[in-house]
Amino acid sequence: MKLIFSFLFLLMLGPGLFFMDGAILKDIKLKSETLSPANISTFDRRCRSKLYLFQSCSFDYTDNQKDLDQSYFFMSFGPPETLVLLRGTNSGELTSDVGQDYLWNRILTILLFPGLALWALVKYLGKTRQHAAPPLRQAKHVPTHSGGHPANRATFGKRR
Repeated sequence: MKLIFSFLFLLMLGPGLFFMDGAILKDIKLKSETLSPANISTFDRRCRSKLYLFQSCSFDYTDNQKDLDQSYFFMSFGPPETLVLLRGTNSGELTSDVGQDYLWNRILTILLFPGLALWALVKYLGKTRQHAAPPLRQAKHVPTHSGGHPANRATFGKRR
């Protein structure tokens, strides 16, 4: 039962990360456009590092009297240093330099993170099965002669 719940958790992890980020498809489309600074201020910016490898960045901004927010989750050896909102010249869509600069990191995170979690689960389950007690074996009977020593043991020296 524990294995089934673990498998379902890992199965939902990839799509969960995809929707948690929320802007990967938009950033892929904007990759081909020319981007220019949007001159929109951001507030409540946060970038947190988890285990020195996973970055979680989020920010809020106001565009056309709407309060919007964006968050990113990706693997990187360090957090981003700047955050500038960018606007696509053709579509008018908003993104950020973090969204564009770390696009492939975000995609790889969605693909690799569930794979790493599945690998760890398989390793963990393999260890627990390996540490299970082996079935009891019946002891071998070693024939002895009258001296109490095994019959196949070499005798050193002469007997007196």
